Amino acid sequence: MAVNHYKEHLVVFLEDEPYRDILNGAKLSLNVNLNVIDVKNPCGGWSKVFDKLEKDLALLNKFQHRNILLLIDFDDKKNITQTSFKQRVDKFNKTVPSEYKDRVFLLGVNHKESEDLKKFFRLSNFEKIGKLLVENCPYGDLSHWNNIHLECNLLEIERMKE
Repeated sequence: MAVNHYKEHLVVFLEDEPYRDILNGAKLSLNVNLNVIDVKNPCGGWSKVFDKLEKDLALLNKFQHRNILLLIDFDDKKNITQTSFKQRVDKFNKTVPSEYKDRVFLLGVNHKESEDLKKFFRLSNFEKIGKLLVENCPYGDLSHWNNIHLECNLLEIERMKE
């Protein structure tokens, strides 16, 4: 079932297949309304996610209730002066016009890739990870996000709550 573009909804642009699996797991949670999430096909790279975003920005004006979420790997390496995370956040800030900043969000995995989440959480698949990440969010519990791979998202999640 397609989302109603004239009601509150979320369009999600994904870097790769693991993020689709994470979202599928999140959608298994009773906390998530499936009817308001439009998950697009994986773009095949973080720069292609930004390309899709740029093409979709005009629709934010047309559909006043549209929100966009980008899910990418930050591929950050420790001990580098200009981090990949900072570079991608800078690109995000340059790409998203100020009038849409409260409707476009960026989340991802830092210090390597999404595959590292399986090891960290000791779970066999991304769907289980996705379900785990959203299960306590309605209660304000972000403890599953407070780790080396996901803590970079905490400020953005707070912004999303607003």
